[in-house]
Amino acid sequence: MTKGAQAGATAEPLLQMAADFYKWRTVLFAVELGLFTALLHTPMTPAGVCDRFGIDRRGATDFLDSLVSVGLLERADGDGAYRTAPLAARFLDGEKAAYLGRFLQQADARWSRLGEGLLTGEPQNGARPGAGMFVRQHRSRQEWRAYYGGMDALNGPSGRALVDAFDWGTVKRVTDVGGARGNVLAELVRAYPHLEATVFDLPAVEPVFTEHMAELGLTGRVAFRPGDFFRDALPESEVVVFGHVLHDWDVEQRRQLAGRAFEAVAPGGYALAYDTMIDEERRAKTNSLLVSLNMMLCTPGGSEYTPSEGARWFEDAGFAEVSHRPLAGDDTLLVAHRTR
Repeated sequence: MTKGAQAGATAEPLLQMAADFYKWRTVLFAVELGLFTALLHTPMTPAGVCDRFGIDRRGATDFLDSLVSVGLLERADGDGAYRTAPLAARFLDGEKAAYLGRFLQQADARWSRLGEGLLTGEPQNGARPGAGMFVRQHRSRQEWRAYYGGMDALNGPSGRALVDAFDWGTVKRVTDVGGARGNVLAELVRAYPHLEATVFDLPAVEPVFTEHMAELGLTGRVAFRPGDFFRDALPESEVVVFGHVLHDWDVEQRRQLAGRAFEAVAPGGYALAYDTMIDEERRAKTNSLLVSLNMMLCTPGGSEYTPSEGARWFEDAGFAEVSHRPLAGDDTLLVAHRTR
């Protein structure tokens, strides 16, 4: 950078980063209080919020109006009472299956240990190598439900985009590997009722899958096959999907999964994989690079990857043609075709 460019630079980008941090901490404190759940059922004035949650009056109004400004609360014109806005009602109400609060709190705990993660290369959430890391972290149905509520919020846009991102008209059988509660396949079977759709995931996931399918009114429309995708063969399918799965594992494990996909699909079949992939030059997609750091903090070997890296794993497994395209948000879709 020239001296002239340095002289013309301002601190605004750095100050905006600081403001984003302030915003994050404000929202997280409201989550910790259970504020959005409470105000969804009972709107309150600032005085009422102070009395209910033990907040001092000095900062209460600024706190509440900050949440109004980011679209998480609404303030009535008449009595000035605050109520939960639709966005927070959908994802920050602790009584809903799509609740993201626990996910946000876990992320905050991990990222507060970023320095230790970078110094050691170790996950900061107790995760240990092997497919059982998810079972060890989520032992009860409530913990699985909370975890997948957050995951469903993240994969929802990609699931909806997947409906139009691939030609499903000639597909009969599709398997979502690590498909959790079936949120993505629910989108597909609604759009393509002819599909025989199966979630392949750990046995411990089946109760929350069954529960979620009943809530969606799709009981019997999506099947569940319990198994460990590093040890058990994948169901035979025309299409195998890995949605936000490959980035959980190290490169050798990703190669194993690509190989299992090749074995599961007959010639003419496909493997689809989507993740928050990094751009090839590793310069432009900041969110993807930060998500990759997050994978370091919560998995023993996970990270994001570029489309060319992902294509290589499927090509080495035997897929002849691998292409990629944007899917939704920061997600990129790999399409691997088995021709023989």
